[in-house]
Amino acid sequence: MTSFRVKSEGRFAAAGFALIASFALSGAPVVAQEANMLQAPTGMQPSGPVPESLKSDSSSSANLAPAGEAGPRRIVPPGYGATTPSSGMPQAEEPAGPSQFFPAGKRASEPSVRMLSAVPGQDNSGIQIGTLTGVDASTAGLISAQQGGLGTDMWQGASRADIDRYLSRLPVPARSPVMNDLARRLLLTGAQPPEGASGGVSLLAIRLNRLIAAGQTQAALDLGATVGNERGPAVAAGIARAALAQGDDRLACDALKDIPPGNDPAHDAMAAFSVKLSAYCQIAAGNTEIASLTLDLAREEGMDDALFYSLASEAAAGITLRAPEPNKLTIVDTAFYRLADRELPENAVEIVEPALLQSMLADPSVSDEMKVAAAERAAAYGLLDGRDLAAFYRKPSFTPEQMAGLLTSDIPESSSLRRAMIFQSIGMAAAADERIHLFKLAFATAESAGLYYPTVEALYPELDRMVPSDALRPLAPAAARAFIAIGERSRAQDWLSLISSGGQMLGRDTRELTGLMRVSGGSPQSFDSEKTSAEIVSDLKSGVKATQLYAASEAMMLEALGFQLTPAVWDALLDARGALTGDVPPEALLNRLQAAGQKNAVGETVLLSLDAIGQKGPGTVHPRASAQAVASLKAVNLESEARRLALEALMARSNAGRG
Repeated sequence: MTSFRVKSEGRFAAAGFALIASFALSGAPVVAQEANMLQAPTGMQPSGPVPESLKSDSSSSANLAPAGEAGPRRIVPPGYGATTPSSGMPQAEEPAGPSQFFPAGKRASEPSVRMLSAVPGQDNSGIQIGTLTGVDASTAGLISAQQGGLGTDMWQGASRADIDRYLSRLPVPARSPVMNDLARRLLLTGAQPPEGASGGVSLLAIRLNRLIAAGQTQAALDLGATVGNERGPAVAAGIARAALAQGDDRLACDALKDIPPGNDPAHDAMAAFSVKLSAYCQIAAGNTEIASLTLDLAREEGMDDALFYSLASEAAAGITLRAPEPNKLTIVDTAFYRLADRELPENAVEIVEPALLQSMLADPSVSDEMKVAAAERAAAYGLLDGRDLAAFYRKPSFTPEQMAGLLTSDIPESSSLRRAMIFQSIGMAAAADERIHLFKLAFATAESAGLYYPTVEALYPELDRMVPSDALRPLAPAAARAFIAIGERSRAQDWLSLISSGGQMLGRDTRELTGLMRVSGGSPQSFDSEKTSAEIVSDLKSGVKATQLYAASEAMMLEALGFQLTPAVWDALLDARGALTGDVPPEALLNRLQAAGQKNAVGETVLLSLDAIGQKGPGTVHPRASAQAVASLKAVNLESEARRLALEALMARSNAGRG
């Protein structure tokens, strides 16, 4: 298990954390003895004993690309695009050849493929590993169609150049449960590679890198293991990064033999990574003098990374060099913090890569306060479910005075500790009025923090025990919204029945919650088109921008799902187009997405949908982008996913039941 030391922060932070660089892993080759390591001068020996975890074992086996797309921005109506732009795009190049100056490794040929029949770690997965010869490693996968995979032919009809391009910039992790789920399934599905020549980039390596970016390091390791010991440099680098994130130094250093150094670490990312990993493994193996030589050579080659030199020098020779405080912590950075036994910055939870959040949550030296913040961030990215978030919300201890003075507490209102306090208060509250207030407060603060969905899951046991009644009528909109969000439509309808249309606010809640119910599971064949269209037109003509935005989003989601609205809706929408907000993807991308759905290109449709929605989720993009993604997902028979995306997009524009 990875262990960190983190600087104390605020009154709730622990005074200090003990770092234990845990190398309890056997069966690894001595790093300094591998063919890819820098050769030491004659007679030079390790400065200390080699850790057991890195001793040799005879049984061991020897970014965001610019969109480049432009065009007019069309607002509505049905159709969503008409043409398919050219797909030829330049591809990234593989790292340069080996250099005399840095640790060098062989360039492995494309390996045979190993297929896993189930996702490792799942109950009753019954994993069977078998070698398939003569198959492109790009076909490796962990999930079948029965397990949620997108099919072995998901790339049919797509070009390799396009897939390489869009997959390399896959926006993960996203602030969207359905988009994170689709991205995970896309990356783990074993499929025949798309047609066309590769630009020199391994499709498997791209998938590994995006899994790591999404925080799915164990899945990356499992996928990387399917290729066995023969792996290309980019695949080996991905395995090494995932292993470092998991604290597996043996596996990370073993991958080094397959990573070429390049000859320009100042400008070549792969060469720079090779240098850093070499230094890390040399220090971990006790070869500090060789590591110091590696650092000197890196400086001579012009590699500029003050934080790396500071941490590596401290770990290798006890020399502390000044370096600016980082605004981002990579997997390699945190590995060197651990190796140097240096405290992580106070804001480490906010700036570490998502791949490191799980390690922080499992580290007993990390304070409960920091774990709550890390758990919230992990939950927002889909790396932690609501039940686990609830467990971390229960960890902090608050004084009776703090709990009694929740609304006047000195804990910052928007902080993770404040949300943990609200969560704990709900479990202790008995009076109906108090519980209503706390539930609404919990949902409102979670919504503003981008944590609404995991918070609903965390509070589900408490909410499920509450029976709709007149005494709980003020909670009805918030409760209905919560049950709609998690797909329990019958429970949502029970709470909707409490809402009276007598008041203006409750009437608006009824209107929008009914719309959310329709999008989440209504039938296009049995809805009242005239009535629904009239309600949408009325909203669009209201002059209230929030109301107009909701109505426009509702109309476009319904149209994408196959609901037929009257022409008056589109006339009113054109008149209210000034109220529509959100990031507008390039027209060429939306046209390409439409074409992918029309030709039933499942993998390409999912990939382009993810690109169009982006990392911030459907609440920040223009409704037209969400509508096109919904329509295309539905066209390739991903109806459930289309519904969930439409619901997320519409909920982001609805104020009903927000608390």
